[in-house]
Amino acid sequence: MRWLKLAFLFLSAPLFGQQLGFALEQIGAQAIIDAGLTGKGVKIGIIDGGFLRADKSESLRLLFENGQIAGYKDYLDPDAEDFAGSAAFDDVHGTEVWELIGGINHDREVQYGLATGATYYLARTDHGGYERRQEEKFAIEAMGWMAKEGVQIINISLGYNFGFNNKRENYQPKQIDGKSTILTRAINRLSEDYDILFVVAAGNDGDNKWKILGSPGDAKSALTVGATKLKVWDGMKYSSKGPEWLEYVKPEISCFSSLGTSFSAPIITGLAACLLEKDSTLTASDLKKVIIQAGSLSSPNNHIGYGVPNGQRALELITQPEGIFFGPQIDAAKNFANVELDSPSIYITVYHKKGWRVVKKEVIRNDKTKVKIKQKEDAESSTVIWEGGSLEVVWE
Repeated sequence: MRWLKLAFLFLSAPLFGQQLGFALEQIGAQAIIDAGLTGKGVKIGIIDGGFLRADKSESLRLLFENGQIAGYKDYLDPDAEDFAGSAAFDDVHGTEVWELIGGINHDREVQYGLATGATYYLARTDHGGYERRQEEKFAIEAMGWMAKEGVQIINISLGYNFGFNNKRENYQPKQIDGKSTILTRAINRLSEDYDILFVVAAGNDGDNKWKILGSPGDAKSALTVGATKLKVWDGMKYSSKGPEWLEYVKPEISCFSSLGTSFSAPIITGLAACLLEKDSTLTASDLKKVIIQAGSLSSPNNHIGYGVPNGQRALELITQPEGIFFGPQIDAAKNFANVELDSPSIYITVYHKKGWRVVKKEVIRNDKTKVKIKQKEDAESSTVIWEGGSLEVVWE
């Protein structure tokens, strides 16, 4: 299942005569670009539904011209021509994901992804016209192939839960537990055996009955990515939540995408590749830790994890790995806290939490710099997010 149900739209914003995608701007990608990092020397794998017309994409043209595609496998139709498929089955999905990992359009002066210098391995494993367990097996085969090729980072903007054609094959929510599904187990094993960072889209079921991640977003070793809004960095309504029964936080990190977590994950994949270029001694676990610690929140939750990572902070953490981010905090002696913002915000989002589990999400409409936050039942702390900032309220 591709974690996208809507048509894709490139979004960009001007910056000093060039353009960066909105998500790149949000994560402070200019610091990565200014450092001259492009993911050069890093091998990236993309396991997706299809790469239709990728060889015709202006945003990927230089990757082809420079010989940066090291391998391509179509597990659905091994005899098909490279970059074939059907638009009706959304086989352009992998192409769009790839563009957000390493795409740059020099004619339009727009950069969509950070890893413009990386080497790529591509695998088509998912069919847009049906959902079968065979697709999961194809994905595992592709992961094994990439592992043997020395791929260091693998992007998976796919997920599996309740959408199988044979309903008896559907997963139950309790199986999203980090150990029950074949894809999740495979990621945990390959990550350990081959030191691969898997970057996985959280999924787009946050506003339907399922609500939580699909497989393999629950894999403990994976870096699972949710979606945030652009200005106030709270979660998109559709972005899947981490199951409350997990012993660890999911998703760990988030960034902007208006159309699906499929397009949040590749932004983080490109960032990861550039950080690995900066320090090739980083293990997959180290790399994941750096990105998490570069997040905008010092206290996580199961909606957006540690928030949005920042490129400059991530670079600093590589050179000063002992640095841990502690954001603003208020210790509230009563059941309310008066919070003063540094600037007025259209609205404020409050995640009331018990541990890292959100017990209630509250949206406060506000056009002032002062707001009263009230403690909710069972909440031990509350993360307050507004345009341009956030803080943690700890209830005593």
